[in-house]
Amino acid sequence: MCNLAIYFINTIIMRAAMIFMLSCLVQCSIAQEIPMFIGTYTHAGSQGIYLYMFDMNTGDATMYSSTASEHPSFLARSAKGDMLYAVNEIGDTTASLSSFTFDGDALSFVDAIPTDGASPCHVAVSKRHPLAVVSNYGGGSLSVYRLDKNGGIEQIQHIQQEGAGPNKERQEASHVHSAFFSPDEHRVYVQNLGTDKVTIYRLDKTNDDYRLVEESYLSTPAGGGPRHLVFDENGQNMYVLLEMAAKIAHYENVDGNWALVDTVSINEDGFEGDNGAAEIKRSADGKFLYASNRGDANTITLFAIDNSGKLERKKVYATGGEGPRNFNISPDGRFLLVANQQTNNITIFERSQETGELKDTGKQIEVSTPVCIVF
Repeated sequence: MCNLAIYFINTIIMRAAMIFMLSCLVQCSIAQEIPMFIGTYTHAGSQGIYLYMFDMNTGDATMYSSTASEHPSFLARSAKGDMLYAVNEIGDTTASLSSFTFDGDALSFVDAIPTDGASPCHVAVSKRHPLAVVSNYGGGSLSVYRLDKNGGIEQIQHIQQEGAGPNKERQEASHVHSAFFSPDEHRVYVQNLGTDKVTIYRLDKTNDDYRLVEESYLSTPAGGGPRHLVFDENGQNMYVLLEMAAKIAHYENVDGNWALVDTVSINEDGFEGDNGAAEIKRSADGKFLYASNRGDANTITLFAIDNSGKLERKKVYATGGEGPRNFNISPDGRFLLVANQQTNNITIFERSQETGELKDTGKQIEVSTPVCIVF
């Protein structure tokens, strides 16, 4: 009888455990909503930063709240997700970097500090160090900041770049467009659209002090205008998006030096019109790469990446709007969202993780002048 009682008790416990596990699975499958932040320009009625809840099961996005901020055109989230940083892209000395805490429900303003350069258009936040780097397009410079865990910001370095390029209208002076930490975060790569250069800075740390030290630079194809870049996981391949040429310059690290392997167009063969390549991103599995083009194209292009890092253009998609600026891939890789700045909408694509191909879901987010999407 004792053994029989133990048997029944164990059976009840196992059934209860199974019911609990099933209920958890059902709850997870019902909704996987995550926060999604949208940066905008505020000259046409936008409030600033918008918080949406994005359902990774259905691709639906629900407006949650907005936070007042002037021209928060580019956003970056801390590694822990509890902080959000925004560049306030103003064309004079009032341009700033702002910080906000995020408690999972709402943003709360903490601090703002001048960027010492006009029209800041990009901010990169380190995952390993308490640092942020801001790119000042109008000022042609970059500013480095120490980040306090509570949201405070302190500028620790300002670097002015000089030079010009062959395009007298767009490259009359230095225009720093972005900065990205290398995969190991030992270096920072800075793209200058005005000079056709990518400058590589070594990140030095002495005790608790950080400093960027110029190490080298590489010249990108003349008149192309480097805007953003992505690395592969090991930092052996680098893909630089050229805004004015609407091309991707593929570099390979050979014995510590970057060598240009290939330059590929993000446009379909035979395209004629104005270019304005805007964003480039690599899928988390490293198999695919995407790039957007504004101008007359209004497209996003899919590339496959082979084992050597070489790109193969697979398909070009209409973005369902005009002025596709930034885009982002949902953390689970199932969706890709494109911010169409000129038509005030974000197009939601379903993404095949096997082929990388995109399918328009027919779902759109209507928001004034969307510029940046951050999960």
